[in-house]
Amino acid sequence: MAEVDYTRRSAHLRMSLYYIAFFSVYGIAIPLWPRWLEHYISVEYVGVVMGAAYWAKLIFVPVTSWIADVTGNRRNILIALALFLVTTLIILPNVEGWLFYALIWGAAGAALSSAVPLSDGLTLRAQQTVGLDFGKARLWGSMSFIAFSLLVGSAADYFGINAIYVGMLLTAAFLLLASLMLPAIRTEPDKGKSPFFKPLVLPNFPLFVITVSLLLSTHAGLYGFSAIHWANLGYSNAEITLFWVIGVVAEIGMFAISGRLIARFGATPMIAVSALGGMVRWVLIAVSSSPIVLGFAQTLHALTFALLYMSFIGYIGKRVPPAISASAQGLYDSLAMGIFFGIFTIAAGWLHQRDGSYSFLFMAFLSTIGLILALVLWRQVRRHDRLASNS
Repeated sequence: MAEVDYTRRSAHLRMSLYYIAFFSVYGIAIPLWPRWLEHYISVEYVGVVMGAAYWAKLIFVPVTSWIADVTGNRRNILIALALFLVTTLIILPNVEGWLFYALIWGAAGAALSSAVPLSDGLTLRAQQTVGLDFGKARLWGSMSFIAFSLLVGSAADYFGINAIYVGMLLTAAFLLLASLMLPAIRTEPDKGKSPFFKPLVLPNFPLFVITVSLLLSTHAGLYGFSAIHWANLGYSNAEITLFWVIGVVAEIGMFAISGRLIARFGATPMIAVSALGGMVRWVLIAVSSSPIVLGFAQTLHALTFALLYMSFIGYIGKRVPPAISASAQGLYDSLAMGIFFGIFTIAAGWLHQRDGSYSFLFMAFLSTIGLILALVLWRQVRRHDRLASNS
């Protein structure tokens, strides 16, 4: 058995603090960081620089996930990733040229986003051992995203674009501090030589991870180019941030009820619902400049991200053994936020150069493929469960 040296209250407070810190960085990195980059490199290279972080994750995530499962210790890895992020952000303003930006931000962005499967793995483990409510701990991250994106977006309008960089550096330092305060959660180390690939032998896991990864990666156009697209439509940094806030408020609401939805209907049907939400959301963003329509489209973030991600967590918690859960989450993160996001961010940049709406129409097309895969997965999981219950 894994050693547990924390209480539910202690785990909740420490994980909530970590989510607050992590999403203070993300609240700047996702909606505003491309706006800072385009002031230092030409816009056609913004997609390459942003995409570099996703490609670099193909190294970061397998290595960190493998270490987590072999050692059973996620906390020390998260501390190292936060320290690396701070260091690379300090270096970034001292270089010139898109290639150096791609190399440095590629490493920094990979370190930042590679923390997601590890920190969520900590929270999932606390949920399994002491009954921590995953959604309630994660809610604080969403609230932090709202607060810091609004604060830094307004600061950029008032003080200038470099307020975005200053905000990134300060929040990264906050993340390092929060990492040092994480609970000492350990799992029984996996003694296999290649635990990272073990989840692939689980029933339906390959189809599951491809489906969820594809659907999550439809956010590539949003994360990489929505701020630029909306700015070209005449919206200010503060107004762009407000669109993001609408999405995160919807996300918070879904986190509050997703546990009940998944418990009642199951994770796989909810993945299909998420795909339907994506088909609608990306088309609306592509064809409309109306703040009302765009605001409504952003409320669908509750489906395209929050419900999708909690369905992923629910599936992992039910169908993947804890000893290889970090590897399962790492495989998903490598595929979704690595390979797929890397390809689709570059593709979105190429499409954006031709017309700002094309990248979002492409994401709607990918959501349609995701819906087909989700329906197949739903059928396969039901079939497997029926056979298991009859055996």
